[in-house]
Amino acid sequence: MTDSLQLELNLISAIELLTASMALMLGVLFLFSKSENKKANVFLGFVLLCLFGEVADVLTQSIIERDIWLVQSSLFTIPFLLLYIHQTMNSNSKPWFYFLFLAGLIQNILFFLGLDLESIIYIEYLFNLSILFFILSVLKSHRKKVNDFYSELEHKSLHWIKVIVFIFFAFHVLWIIEDIIAFQNESVVDYFAGASAMLTFFTVFWIGHNGFSQSETFKVKLFSAVNDEEDVKEKNEQADEDALKYNSLCIKIQEEKIFTHPKLNLRSLSEMVDVNEKEISRLINQQSNQNFYQFINQFRVNEFKILLESAKATHLSLQGLAEEAGFNSKSTFYTAFKSMEGITPKQYELLLKKSE
Repeated sequence: MTDSLQLELNLISAIELLTASMALMLGVLFLFSKSENKKANVFLGFVLLCLFGEVADVLTQSIIERDIWLVQSSLFTIPFLLLYIHQTMNSNSKPWFYFLFLAGLIQNILFFLGLDLESIIYIEYLFNLSILFFILSVLKSHRKKVNDFYSELEHKSLHWIKVIVFIFFAFHVLWIIEDIIAFQNESVVDYFAGASAMLTFFTVFWIGHNGFSQSETFKVKLFSAVNDEEDVKEKNEQADEDALKYNSLCIKIQEEKIFTHPKLNLRSLSEMVDVNEKEISRLINQQSNQNFYQFINQFRVNEFKILLESAKATHLSLQGLAEEAGFNSKSTFYTAFKSMEGITPKQYELLLKKSE
């Protein structure tokens, strides 16, 4: 029968056939999946369907000896990826994002008219690479904006998205090198075709694997929309409140000389000031950039310096004054004093006497 389809299937074509089938199945699944992040899933589904279209186009040329008109999807894939990323981050998509699809529509009109698209292939590469660079800048900007609000899941999601972007970069680099080398040596084109087929298979498989093994990434809206003014106001209010709590804690420790208790620890301080241990630890770490013992020893060092100039200095040794200040160990006292003052207690005493 002269009208029957003639098929020629080799290893590369078999991989492409498997890839196309998998991309079509996954694309439909994401397209119709029910989830809280439905809109983002739809865009990801279209990314996979566009990949299906690209592979199917190559497949028909290699195994079917007949011209079949298929929608050219190579200029739709990256714009859909941009929309998916913005939706996942809960960022408002700009109206001009949708105008990016005009390039794909023009490409299909030219193809339908029978024009040779190979002559504008580098314009296609430039178009897609420009959007990929823009996506990387969007991800970088978003990371800076919400860095303080990150959870581990959100970090993994951003990492996952960046990997997708770099995979598409790799595709375009591979295709550009293939086109350049093909002009000089057509015999190596099959190797590039094989590499491209394997990379496409991996991409589709990897998207599907992550989609179903990390379901939270696709079924939950991970990134809350960040209102800059409200967030800045809320963070400033929290910072002011923490500063007041910290100052109140310091005043109470100083006035009641709580630091002079030689066996003072976080639990006993919590009981004395009636504040939760974790809250005290958070305030100290956040406001003073010190741990608990560094924080308390600062009070003790200051108290030692005051005692050194008091009447007690006439009948107490340096070690005795240190114990009065709350230090229960000579080595701890000397280490803490030198760390904070840059000199030993004895050197400080001599400098003090010289200044009198």
